[in-house]
Amino acid sequence: MGDWPNETKLSALNIRRACDDSLRRLQTDHIDLYQMHHVDRDTPWDEIWEAMSVLRLQGKIVYCGSSNFAGWHIAQAQEAARRRGFGGLVSEQSVYNLLTRWVELEVLPAARSYGLGLIPWSPLHGGLLAGVLRKQREGGGSRGNTGRAAAALEANRERIEDYEKLCADLGENAANVGLAWLLHQDGVTAPIVGPRTAEHLDSSLRATEITLDADVLAKLDELFPPPGPNGARPAPEAYAW
Repeated sequence: MGDWPNETKLSALNIRRACDDSLRRLQTDHIDLYQMHHVDRDTPWDEIWEAMSVLRLQGKIVYCGSSNFAGWHIAQAQEAARRRGFGGLVSEQSVYNLLTRWVELEVLPAARSYGLGLIPWSPLHGGLLAGVLRKQREGGGSRGNTGRAAAALEANRERIEDYEKLCADLGENAANVGLAWLLHQDGVTAPIVGPRTAEHLDSSLRATEITLDADVLAKLDELFPPPGPNGARPAPEAYAW
């Protein structure tokens, strides 16, 4: 937001200025969850937590969260907060879906260990897990027809075809199965959905009612394998022999 070091990222000055600006734009007196959009590799954690503690004492924020942090960043943040007697992070917002499962290696285990809720963004991988092939056959699905979405679709077409068939066999909408799968993962609090209409929102609520049994979860793991050299082990032991 500026050219000087203290006007960017997670400097104490920028944190406090950004919070005041957000409160003014939102026309409210406090923020329930104040999230850091990305780790700052230059600002010391003591400075970050000092700024957050001031905001909390002023009643401007209630909780702190992170976004796009690695597992090591979460550990650093929480241990620094512990030394100061501060509550630290309560949530991590990270990309997570059947096609992008890297958070299972370190981020999700760290979040569970420190008691953070994981809030997945892009839970349907830009619409690729929302029945894109069916929509194309019906003359829709424009998000998957151009640019990076089209390239990702071609790279994963066979898996997505099998996925949509599995969802059809279950009698469920592909998007809702993708959201339900996330809700079955230990540590996930709530996927971030982006409905364009009230109808889309109402439809996505079905995901909270879907129960995926062990056989279906195993089939999904076959289609979209867990990451790491030893993905058959629960993370973080996927790294180990």
